[in-house]
Amino acid sequence: DEGDLVAAVSRRLYEYVNDATGYGIRTAGQEDLMSIQYFGRGLDDPEPDRYKPHCDGQCDGLAFQKAGRVATMVMYCEAPEKGGATNFRNVGVHVVPKKGDAAFFSYLGSDGKVDDRLTEHSCCPVLVGEKKIAVQWLRLGVDEENPWNSFNTLNVKIGSEED
Repeated sequence: DEGDLVAAVSRRLYEYVNDATGYGIRTAGQEDLMSIQYFGRGLDDPEPDRYKPHCDGQCDGLAFQKAGRVATMVMYCEAPEKGGATNFRNVGVHVVPKKGDAAFFSYLGSDGKVDDRLTEHSCCPVLVGEKKIAVQWLRLGVDEENPWNSFNTLNVKIGSEED
């Protein structure tokens, strides 16, 4: 996979995440890299392309649930001419997209609890141009034998007694 750009980016992404967090996350069992595209249709568009406030994983301030998402890496592949920032309204952070940049955020504290809506974010309306991002959601507690999609939305292993 030496000439594979996606594999090279993925390798660097996991190296960065593990260096920054110490989570020891492995690639096996993780969600696939996701590509998302937003279109600007002009300043007068009554319904601009955007993504409303949300959390990528659990953000209720409670104990982390095994196999849940713990971090997100957003890579800006194309930046719009106007609009399209990533807004973290609860902490006052506004990330203006720039082609080639990335934003990384983790929602698991050293106490084993997830944040309490601090990483809730949205994509501001794309007004002019296109915004293309590649997103990697990272999970803790998944592996080759227990991939992310073997857990239900409550992070309970499908087919277990709790399911």
